Amino acid sequence: MVSVVRGVSIVIVVLGVLCLAPYPARGQTAAVPAEDDLVLRALIAEAMARNPDLHAAQSAIAAAQTATERARALPDPMVSVTYTNDGWAPTLGSMPMTTLGFMVSQSLPYSGKRDLRASLAASQARQVEPALARARLALEGAVRRAYYGLLLARELQALTVEQRELLQQIEIVARARYAVGQGAQPDVLRVQTEVTRIEQRVIEQAAEAEVRVAELNRLLARPLDTPIDTTARLTLMPLAESAEEALAQARAISPELRGAALAIEASTAAAALARRDLKPDFSIQAGYMNRGGLDAMWLAGIGITWPFNKKARESAVAEAEIRAKGGNHVVESFGLQLAYRTRERFTRAKSLEKLVALYDGGIIPQDQMTVESSITNYQTGGVPFVSVLEAMTSLYADRWTRAVLVADHARLRRSLREASLDGGSDMPQASAPAPAAMSSAVSSGMSGK
Repeated sequence: MVSVVRGVSIVIVVLGVLCLAPYPARGQTAAVPAEDDLVLRALIAEAMARNPDLHAAQSAIAAAQTATERARALPDPMVSVTYTNDGWAPTLGSMPMTTLGFMVSQSLPYSGKRDLRASLAASQARQVEPALARARLALEGAVRRAYYGLLLARELQALTVEQRELLQQIEIVARARYAVGQGAQPDVLRVQTEVTRIEQRVIEQAAEAEVRVAELNRLLARPLDTPIDTTARLTLMPLAESAEEALAQARAISPELRGAALAIEASTAAAALARRDLKPDFSIQAGYMNRGGLDAMWLAGIGITWPFNKKARESAVAEAEIRAKGGNHVVESFGLQLAYRTRERFTRAKSLEKLVALYDGGIIPQDQMTVESSITNYQTGGVPFVSVLEAMTSLYADRWTRAVLVADHARLRRSLREASLDGGSDMPQASAPAPAAMSSAVSSGMSGK
């Protein structure tokens, strides 16, 4: 019996050493941070080259750019053929008023109108460019977030598998203690329950990883089951810039701010064209009339389209000027939204950095000391067996939470670089809640020495 008890104590010590080993030890190879991962860069490059949504945005710009020359072109000339008959019976060549005429007319806009229309078309074409910039930023953000989700799912899956293996070892300890009369049968049954329960998280994280792989492949327009192999790990990359610098960077890259400025430019061009539309347009005509055997006739003329309805044209000027002034308010509104979103993301990212530092410098080391203390006291009979299990469970729960915090920080860091006015992508996207419930169940439900 003494040898059995000694063997149980050795197993407990081994479990404690495994729990206290620095993460990610235990046979893992060195991995690069996700920010510097060549696999991620290759995925982004492939998405930029293959994503159909991005191709659609590029096609929209190409289509808009073709409107400039069309706006500058003259109106199409009009060609007409007329026949005039003197009398009821066709008498071409015998009656002086019988003619077969050919006429060409061409409209000529007032000087400067064509240039202004081309300028307006070019401004309107440039308004599509921010949509392409936003599509690029959004696509890169989507790829990065899906990749971070994949890394998080795989890390939590590895953490859960590791915890399951330790629980299986604890089950062996509980059985051995029960066999020598030092433990209770409920200890064995509850450890078995926890081993079964942790299988749920193993399955969930495996499914989450598979979903993230499918999402990445969708963004890259390739078969959804294409494998993605990487050795990268999520690593906390603290923000180096200040909040003011982050806002300046966001303003510099914001497609929405640029789009609002281009809208003002287009409204200004529309107002200039509306003012020029108060000027008349012209037209010229030339014609030839065949009279058969009689002498031919020809004609030439000039026409003018006079803008008698000035109120309608002046209202168009007023509308364009109001839109240009209203664009300044839109720019101001976008600027305020961007400032708020940037400050929100920056504040939350800095908060996550503090939380991760708290876990690294306080919570997890304290968990490790608790594991060590519970093992030492258990060997001397000072604490029940459940204290060892509870301490180990708390350590893994906090390591789980830390991994989720690092993933959320990576997403917020990307959102700052994306400068979106929408905050939907900033919400934490943890794959599953931290397994704190297991720790609570263990502490409240297990007992015995």
